[in-house]
Amino acid sequence: MLPITRPTLLLDETKCKTNIQRMCQKASRLGVKLVPHMKTPQSAEIAGWCEQEGVEAITVSSIKMAAYFAKAGWKDITVAFPVNVLEIAEINQMLQDGVDLKLFVVDAEVVQRLDAMVSSPVNLLIELDAGYNRTGIDADDLQAVKTVAKSIAEARHVKLYGLYCHPGNTYQTHSIEEVRQIWSTAIKKANFVRNALSQDFEDIKVRIGDTPGCTLVEDMTGVDEISAGNFIFYDLVMNYLNVCDESDIAVAMACPVVAKNTVRGEITIHGGGVHFSKDHLFDDSEQKFFGEVVILEEEGWSPIIPGIRLTSLSQEHGTLKVSEGLFDQIQIGDVLGILPIHSCLTANLMKSYTILDGKQVSHMEAG
Repeated sequence: MLPITRPTLLLDETKCKTNIQRMCQKASRLGVKLVPHMKTPQSAEIAGWCEQEGVEAITVSSIKMAAYFAKAGWKDITVAFPVNVLEIAEINQMLQDGVDLKLFVVDAEVVQRLDAMVSSPVNLLIELDAGYNRTGIDADDLQAVKTVAKSIAEARHVKLYGLYCHPGNTYQTHSIEEVRQIWSTAIKKANFVRNALSQDFEDIKVRIGDTPGCTLVEDMTGVDEISAGNFIFYDLVMNYLNVCDESDIAVAMACPVVAKNTVRGEITIHGGGVHFSKDHLFDDSEQKFFGEVVILEEEGWSPIIPGIRLTSLSQEHGTLKVSEGLFDQIQIGDVLGILPIHSCLTANLMKSYTILDGKQVSHMEAG
């Protein structure tokens, strides 16, 4: 077992590569292009594992992240966040370096400002909202979409590449069929918009992305590209939604046991909100929990252990509620594994990965 002394994010390389390979094979089978979202791993090395499976383009969540992957050699990068015109200097630098940068727009003013500020031609995706209600133009508001499209058509230095939709409401579903229905609706709405714009634009791509849909949906007729990121690691949210098996989760937090409270039947670990985030799920009694416990082993970790859960987090502290039978088996100085609720946030907070053989895997914020 690795000599772990503080909270450490463990990465099972085999599981991770299997997850990537499976999604790449699915995209190929369904005839769509996979443009994986690197906001989950934020790692040039893990992006390289995607490249080994034939991935040629990636998605990121910020201009800063785009610049990191551009320096790592990626030339086709989509920034899946409404473009921030205050970052035009960084955008222009990547364009000058030959990066095919694709940016999100949701209003005509931004299109006009970009057109006046970019140093080289740039591709744009109009973000559509098909029911998630986060960002994007309401897909049913065709006039609003056409207003943005018109501003692109009139511009000199920007071009309409496609339409993008993130059906993030799949994360609040209760069945596989509900996920598929949300995607079916999003696909229909995106294609309705595409057809409405086809008289003025040629070859408009439709890109849709979220891990539940990309994993579970089999009918992707009308979709050209898919973009998801969480599938690279998966997590407890995906497991509880029946999107993945528990055995697909490729990351686990290793946390030392630092104290025990016999009266309350609680164990304190070094591992708090600054390591996990405070994303949570609810158990059958509607009580919050922040992670499930596994036993760390030489080549990975065990299945989830019943009778013990991470039930409370403060900044550095984590509290495990433990059944009477397990309490005496766990000793101060032990190191327990915790499967994260949301692997994207945990990875972002930890900023490093340790593979089971002890090797370190790069992260853009490592330092």
